[in-house]
Amino acid sequence: HARTPDTLPRAFARVAAAAPDAIALCDGGTELSYRELDERSARIAAGLRARGVRRGDRVGVCLERSAELVVTLLGVVRAGASYVPADPAYPTDRLAHTVADAGLRVVVTRLAEFPREVGAVPLTPDELTAPASTERAGTAEDDPDGTTADGAAPLPPAERATTATAPPERARTAEDGPEEPEEPSGPPAPDDPAYVIYTSGSTGRPKGVTVPHRNVVALIDATRDEYGLGPDDTWTLFHSAAFDFSVWEIWGCLLTGGRLVVVPYVVTRDPDDFRDLLLARRVTVLSQTPSAFSQLLRTDHTGLPVRLVVFGGEPLDSRMLLPWFDRHPETTCRTVNMFGITETTVHVTAQTVTRELALAGSRSVGPALPGRHLYVTDERGRLVPPGVTGEIRVGGAGVAAGYLNRPELTAERFLPDPYAPDARARTYRSGDLGRLRTDGRLEHLGRIDSQVKIRGFRIELDEIRAVLLEDPAVTAAAVVVHRDDPADPATARLDAYVVPAGGTAAADLQGLRKRAAGILPEHMVPATVTALDTLPLTPNGKLDAARLPAPVRSSSTTTARPAPEPDGTGDTALAGALREIWETVLNTPVGLDDDFFELGGNSLFAVRISAALRARGLKPVPLRDLFRTPTIRELTT
Repeated sequence: HARTPDTLPRAFARVAAAAPDAIALCDGGTELSYRELDERSARIAAGLRARGVRRGDRVGVCLERSAELVVTLLGVVRAGASYVPADPAYPTDRLAHTVADAGLRVVVTRLAEFPREVGAVPLTPDELTAPASTERAGTAEDDPDGTTADGAAPLPPAERATTATAPPERARTAEDGPEEPEEPSGPPAPDDPAYVIYTSGSTGRPKGVTVPHRNVVALIDATRDEYGLGPDDTWTLFHSAAFDFSVWEIWGCLLTGGRLVVVPYVVTRDPDDFRDLLLARRVTVLSQTPSAFSQLLRTDHTGLPVRLVVFGGEPLDSRMLLPWFDRHPETTCRTVNMFGITETTVHVTAQTVTRELALAGSRSVGPALPGRHLYVTDERGRLVPPGVTGEIRVGGAGVAAGYLNRPELTAERFLPDPYAPDARARTYRSGDLGRLRTDGRLEHLGRIDSQVKIRGFRIELDEIRAVLLEDPAVTAAAVVVHRDDPADPATARLDAYVVPAGGTAAADLQGLRKRAAGILPEHMVPATVTALDTLPLTPNGKLDAARLPAPVRSSSTTTARPAPEPDGTGDTALAGALREIWETVLNTPVGLDDDFFELGGNSLFAVRISAALRARGLKPVPLRDLFRTPTIRELTT
């Protein structure tokens, strides 16, 4: 057998060489074969090299979910650099922090308002692949006897085109020899960084996690055979590239020869449209957070061709899967709950969930994947016996290189592995509570610190608190998670409590949430901000969350509201329907001028509201409209 590929470019090239004409990417009406993906990514790599990008550099990628996003990510790693993804929906402040912290000189983006003051050069994929940028490219076809500059294996030449089109700019080949003395010495090595993904940080600033090529390839190798991943599979790219679940989706598909279907953002927020896409594209491998999957379960999911569902990103209440098992028996579809952390390369454990386990409400996340090790330790780092609760530590093939530019934090969280034969091996302190059973399966019991997961997003509550405290009108702040229904992930919301500075008016606090919305991503913006004279504390001086009062939802909900009356400015019937639906979904009284998000609304609740409107024969409200006009009066005027 050939040596197992240990970098992303080499692994991809071996797959592409085996079936160059197989479809690799589907994005709306666009389809790219593995050969075309190889060629386009080679042009991106060449364009980056022409711009001075070298092995070991970091390149920002700020693109919407699309075929060109995947092409660009592959192009970046083929250039020997690591990609640093940023979501175009992030506030300017967060984008600027990512650029500055990662030291990015080049960012591939189509965002017109991308912050330029931080020093990075924003380039579109078109600019990178212009002839002047790609004349140094080396695709797999250029060197039939060896490999390209990125270490890719050669692909067989494509059939000659019969149409009279101008040939593309000739790509540079290995036979052309070195161009400049400073040309990189070769393709990326297994231990070179493949990507840097930013996660929530307790200091108020996200921290970058550096993950090498070896880890990603090892993840796919550890799961390929167990789950039968191969060229007959169709995957979805459902998640943002800034969320590490996308690492599993993109590379899990492309390194096993599958077909990757890009799911547009608007479709990810509309479960009926998403179900239709799953049917139309005959998707077989589906990766979902439990929150997102709970929305799909509300649709008619009969007849879906999915054979494997992988859950990750947040804890799974296995009981929610019972309706799925009713229509998709275990003999036709396997459901797998995976526990993992960005610092341990997406997935660490895997538990196949059965109807029996779901009925029992099992909290098992399974045994460790091959090549990974699980330890549960006490506060002093000593192993605890099976069945005893402690901190989960992870060792083995998935442990990341560390935090970018944070040597002290890296030393604190990434510790030597005393049980590994390799003295260089390390473990990662997860900050998660758990216990190992005697059969080696892990039960995940939540977080030790203030880090939580809401709707699949990993959130450090102290980061939100730090943003609130930056406002001079606030002297103290706390952020907590409330769940109206523990069994329903969509009901989780963030509530902030603040102690105003002397003389601060209530109106100033109303602007506090809006200010936070300009700094934090949508999933980190508190649903409410409640003013207190002082924060309740325990005898140890810590926040006593149990003594916090119920949050103040919205100023207008505390006053009596007459039913909507015709005033010639809006649709009274629609307003009445919206109010009734909002009150049912949000489980709170609603006024015409109440802000949907201040009432605890989120994107998942918006999906339910649209479904309820459809059921009444009314036009659903697009999520983008809800962000722009978040009150019933605005929506119906």
